[in-house]
Amino acid sequence: MSRTDPETFLPLTTPEYHVLLALGDQALHGYGMMQALEAKTGGRDALLPGTLYTTLARMVGRGLIEELSEPPEPGADARRRYYRVTRLGRAVARAETARLSRLVRLAESEKLAPGMS
Repeated sequence: MSRTDPETFLPLTTPEYHVLLALGDQALHGYGMMQALEAKTGGRDALLPGTLYTTLARMVGRGLIEELSEPPEPGADARRRYYRVTRLGRAVARAETARLSRLVRLAESEKLAPGMS
């Protein structure tokens, strides 16, 4: 497997997966990612600042996200660092989602999913 094979990045850590989910198809700064994940999960999941910024640095280094050289839109705060998912990051997110889906199906077959007795 090569470094560009999404499977070589699995499993993602929870914060890495959360970053990819928070970003989706948009460019955001760190605080925006924290807000986006909270909104998308109804407050059930959170990105904490101490974890977030070390996770962002690691993900940039691995090529899963990229830091933009300038704000994504006019009027955006130029003092903030904005990030977006790379093509590789999107492929890795899909591979991780497939991996987690397989685990959920296994849990269901073993009657370990919520609501099963």
